[in-house]
Amino acid sequence: MADMQHIFRQADIEDIAEIQALARRIWDEAFSEILSEEQINYMLQMMYSEKVITKELLSGTVWELIVANGKPCGYLSYVLAEDNSVKLSKLYIEKDFRVTAIASGALGRVKQYAARNGRDYVFLTVNKNNKTAIRAYEKNGFAITASVVTDIGRGFVMDDYIMKYFVKP
Repeated sequence: MADMQHIFRQADIEDIAEIQALARRIWDEAFSEILSEEQINYMLQMMYSEKVITKELLSGTVWELIVANGKPCGYLSYVLAEDNSVKLSKLYIEKDFRVTAIASGALGRVKQYAARNGRDYVFLTVNKNNKTAIRAYEKNGFAITASVVTDIGRGFVMDDYIMKYFVKP
C-alpha cells in the first residue's frame, strides 16, 4: 500500500449518505470492543443524521471525504471554535487504510487550517480506551491535556481525553 494515492475532497450535502455508510462500517469495527452496540447505534444517530450533518455543513463545519485509489475510505470534520482554536470533531479511516500516512495527512490539513486562520491550537476528544488513535495523535504532536466524562443521554457517557496540538509555541 505504499504507493496508494489519496486525496481529500470537500464534502457537501450530496455526500451525506456516503459519510453515513463509512461511519457505520468504521464505528462497528473500531468501537465494538470499547462501546456497546446500543451506544454505537445511539451515537451514530446523534452525530450522523442527515439533519445534523446538513446543519454542520451549512454553519461552517468543514467536512472532507478521504479518497484512496478512487474509493472513499474515511472522513474528517473540523470547525473554528471558541478560545481561538480549531475543533477536530471527527477523523475516521477504514481499518485497511490506517497503516498509511492518511491520518498524518489529515491532521496536517487541520493544523494548516488552524494556522491559516490564526488559531492557537487544535483540540479533539478521544475515547480513553482507543489506544491506537491516542498513539497516532501523539505521533502527530498532540498531547493529552484533560480527562472528561460527558453525559450524552439515554444513560450513555463519553469517557474521553482532550488532546491539543499547539500551532503557536
